[in-house]
Amino acid sequence: MKFIYSCQTDIGTTRTVNQDSLLVKYACIGNRNVLLSAVCDGVGGLSQGEAVSRKTAELLDSWFEYELLQIMGEGMREDLIQHRLSELITDINREIYYWNQRRGESGGTTLSLFLAWDYHYLIGHVGDSRIFEISRGGRQLTRDHSWVARQIELGYMTEAEAAADSRQNVILRCIGTGPEVEADIIRGEIQSPAVYVLCTDGFWHHTPIRELERCFPPGVPVSEEWLKQILYGNINRVKECGETDNITAVAIAVY
Repeated sequence: MKFIYSCQTDIGTTRTVNQDSLLVKYACIGNRNVLLSAVCDGVGGLSQGEAVSRKTAELLDSWFEYELLQIMGEGMREDLIQHRLSELITDINREIYYWNQRRGESGGTTLSLFLAWDYHYLIGHVGDSRIFEISRGGRQLTRDHSWVARQIELGYMTEAEAAADSRQNVILRCIGTGPEVEADIIRGEIQSPAVYVLCTDGFWHHTPIRELERCFPPGVPVSEEWLKQILYGNINRVKECGETDNITAVAIAVY
């Protein structure tokens, strides 16, 4: 299994600070290719959100370099990797929370991470950033931890009503605002060929899944430059739609 990836981020049309952070890490261990990617969207005041999302990405980077590569080299089983990933998100949340306490701040961040190897993937997810799988069709692999998403689940609101509601940016879970956090841990089998898209809400607000299906049709030869141009074009289109939030996306092609 091989990966090609590209990522793009933009401050949006009205922001002066980018509260989004992203991470892509790739390594080859023997005959095993391992990829870790994540997007984080800061919550709170500009300085707090930016600092928390960046620190979360840095902690993930350190985990990849100093623990995950060793785990993969030892051939650890998938269930044990899943357990360690869950522990990692708990540890990151606590570190961010107590770091905030020491600074007298209260910022948080969403976190959507995608770990892939040997045709397996693990997702760790908190908040309303999203991960999509585009293969022979498209599907959203994560669920939003937001107020409007909860209203849709309960049948109190339609998706169209949620998209127009002023509370659509109210999230119910995030990293760093409390000593404990409940993360979704999702296991799956990687489709090949496929493109996996991680993005913050600034990107998906104006990028429905049918648009991603159109952008990443099956069977099209993939290159890093091709992925880059698609993300760049979509971010410009999102800005033309009037998106005011930061806009971040990562595209990972698997073949």
